[in-house]
Amino acid sequence: METSLRIKLSELDTDLIAKLKRLFGKDKEVNVTIQSVEPDAFSRKESKKAYLARLEKAVRNLERGERVEMSTAELDAFFLEKLKG
Repeated sequence: METSLRIKLSELDTDLIAKLKRLFGKDKEVNVTIQSVEPDAFSRKESKKAYLARLEKAVRNLERGERVEMSTAELDAFFLEKLKG
């Protein structure tokens, strides 16, 4: 399972860490990457070339089977169950 979160540093607390442990399992190993982003980094326009490159990469990932398919209800149930911990 892989997920990415974009949060403010003020939200990084012990409650979030506890939720992550419940989500992934407290005895699992995870890779944590922390990267500073500009406040509007996700809303900036990208060039057509950059967009197409990102889209092609996503298609290649799908073709390699790097995906998990769930309905919205299944995804909601999955996260709710993990967060109940």
